[in-house]
Amino acid sequence: MGPNGAGPQWTPRDRMLLRTAQVVHAYVHGEFDQILPVAVDFAVDGTYPENRIVAVAPFRLYSYESRGDGSHAHDSRLFLAGGRTGLALTVGAAIGRSIGNARRRAEAARAAAPAWHHLDDGLLCVNQYGFYLRTPRSLVGWDWRSILECHMAAPRRVVMLGSTPAGQCTYLIESDLAELVFASWAGRRQPRHPQFLRRVWLLPDWLARYRAAYGPRAFDFTRPYPGQAGPAGW
Repeated sequence: MGPNGAGPQWTPRDRMLLRTAQVVHAYVHGEFDQILPVAVDFAVDGTYPENRIVAVAPFRLYSYESRGDGSHAHDSRLFLAGGRTGLALTVGAAIGRSIGNARRRAEAARAAAPAWHHLDDGLLCVNQYGFYLRTPRSLVGWDWRSILECHMAAPRRVVMLGSTPAGQCTYLIESDLAELVFASWAGRRQPRHPQFLRRVWLLPDWLARYRAAYGPRAFDFTRPYPGQAGPAGW
């Protein structure tokens, strides 16, 4: 099974969803040897061909964290001006300080509240053991065992809770291969995951485009797996 889609009318997203469907089907049916490799320029843990990269696509990474402790710099400087005009200036300065302090308090509160923060961009490279995040500055590998929880937040967006020597961390990966990351993780770590059983990578609009493009040659990725109504994992 090759990674290419069906003609120029297909988008990179369509091709990656096809690749995802092919890889998941091959995993479940013990046909991983039919998945062609994708060449990369970095060292991959393990032994070739078992460790071969099977899909590559751009990614954007976000971290769920707070970037402040709620503290802020309070402006209490004294400003005094004499005379009637000076009184107005003094009052105006006090109001300005009050507004500035309120703004800093609000900004500090926002920084202390956990939120998604953009971390990096690069290439997401997936194999059967995990994935790599390749950026111009770094190469970070994640194996499936280091991911404690995973789910699709939306098409193209997978959220993972990871375990590292420094503690747990929550990331959101936005990529055309988000579905493949989720399905590959769930197949090994939680094959009864509700989203895995629903095959969330088989998006209805994509299936319609795929069947229209391939016609009678279209493979039925929705058919039940042997002996059960949903994926068994691998």
